[in-house]
Amino acid sequence: MGNPSLTYEILLYLNSFYFGMFATCELGMLTLKAVNLPYPEHILPREASLLIVLCLVESIRIVLGRKGSLSDYGWQVIVSVFLTIPTALAVAYLLLYQTHILRLEYILCALMLALQLTEIMFAILFVFTLCRPPSYD
Repeated sequence: MGNPSLTYEILLYLNSFYFGMFATCELGMLTLKAVNLPYPEHILPREASLLIVLCLVESIRIVLGRKGSLSDYGWQVIVSVFLTIPTALAVAYLLLYQTHILRLEYILCALMLALQLTEIMFAILFVFTLCRPPSYD
């Protein structure tokens, strides 16, 4: 099966670069939509603030996950897994419930959700390997 810690670390490393590109593209597309498309007056600030909160929580989640994975602290990885829930919900909102959704957003958000789901699976496997008693064979 391999080492879940290594796989989780690789996924977090990949996500750190992908999320930078994702956030930049989402901010650019939100700016483009704000300039060119009509929005009701209360929707645009809500979607912009959701994107900013998503950027902050996802950054904290990635940092905690990488620190926990490198230092073998299970609690940081567990907090990172719990922080995945609000970030996945925010990405799902961007994917499904935005006022105006571009095709590029469908692709970027679907990839982000797939990456987060894979990270959750390997994070849980990593935490289970930390809870296992050591074997001295």
